Amino acid sequence: MKRGKKTLIFFLSLIFIISPLVSFADDSERQAGDNIVGVDENVRAYIIGNEENGDIFYQKDAETKYPIASMSKLMTFLLVRDQIDQGKLSLDTKIKGTKEAEELTGPGYSKLGIKEGEEYTVKELITGLIVVSGNDCANLLATSISGSEDKFAQNMNEKAKELGLTSQEFYNASGLNTEDNKQNSSSAKDLFELVRIILDKYPDILEYSKIREINDSKRGINEKSTIPLIGEIDGVDGLKTGTTEEAKSCLTTTIDMSKLNNKNNYRAIGIVMGASDKEVRDMAMTDLIYYVSRVFNFKKIADTNHPLKSVRVNSVKEGYVELYPSEDLSFIVKDNTMPSVKYDINKNIKAPIKKGEVFGKANISYNDKNYEIDLVSNKEQERASDFTRFKRTISDACDFLVKCIIAR
Repeated sequence: MKRGKKTLIFFLSLIFIISPLVSFADDSERQAGDNIVGVDENVRAYIIGNEENGDIFYQKDAETKYPIASMSKLMTFLLVRDQIDQGKLSLDTKIKGTKEAEELTGPGYSKLGIKEGEEYTVKELITGLIVVSGNDCANLLATSISGSEDKFAQNMNEKAKELGLTSQEFYNASGLNTEDNKQNSSSAKDLFELVRIILDKYPDILEYSKIREINDSKRGINEKSTIPLIGEIDGVDGLKTGTTEEAKSCLTTTIDMSKLNNKNNYRAIGIVMGASDKEVRDMAMTDLIYYVSRVFNFKKIADTNHPLKSVRVNSVKEGYVELYPSEDLSFIVKDNTMPSVKYDINKNIKAPIKKGEVFGKANISYNDKNYEIDLVSNKEQERASDFTRFKRTISDACDFLVKCIIAR
């Protein structure tokens, strides 16, 4: 990236961080008047959400199907890794370069530099596929696995259907336009889900995306990564670009949000589609990342090491029982909002108390998600002496009487 472009992105991001946020929507959908993405009018669609559970933080036109260019190679990667996972390929498997693949190394193509007759390992081809968006690598992998790129595209469509990614349509492994001008396409939402699936099943994709340059002097290969923002925004560690005349500039970005704010222990995925150029694409993604970092916070609502409630119980020696959640529960919440917590506690708790004994439930909800967690004692408690129980009963009776007098 040129020095001037880096400086522009830095200053736009700085302005975004220190300026007040105005007129935000009540939910994740972009609304008229939002100023989250400064170059909004020059971008077709975008989405950013939680990698772990798929919660969406913010989006624009994310359900609409658009050309995706080389972001198609994410599905190509998934199918190749499936082959390795099934034992049909290995990273060390050697594949001989073809004339068809070499023809995709000319000017205007993103390429590794495949040469007909030379042998390449599957690992080398995956590296070229992700790091430099090699169309030649996509073609060679596809034809080696399925016999032809057309057949591989059928496999891509079958996989999309299997995964419920209904907007996705593939004609080849690379994302280039076909001879009759057909184009691979997807909605931003389905791309977001595809990336979640890949990161869950094959997180090693991030080991490829962090590589900044491929050098192979023996083959005359010296290609820099096409993936922007790595090293420019803390926490960005992937993932894929895509650019054609029809798709315009597209970007998929993965971010460890804890690197921006150590209190935010979660990862995010961002998709930008149809930006007018690469600079606008990067600025839109930068705005989305800093918006999420500033506005969404990681909150641990239930922690098995800390009680949620303390209940007075006269019959136990200590006089009370602390109730702990049976499991941890965390949310990523927007500023000025918190999950709702309601308790349903057993009314007749009596000693002796056993460790792990259930004495009620906590009902926790946030947005459209609801969870029910058992409340348990984390230790055994003995029965109080008769005299202690008698004193507590008298004390409670006196307190009740005083309250009645005050109320009158």
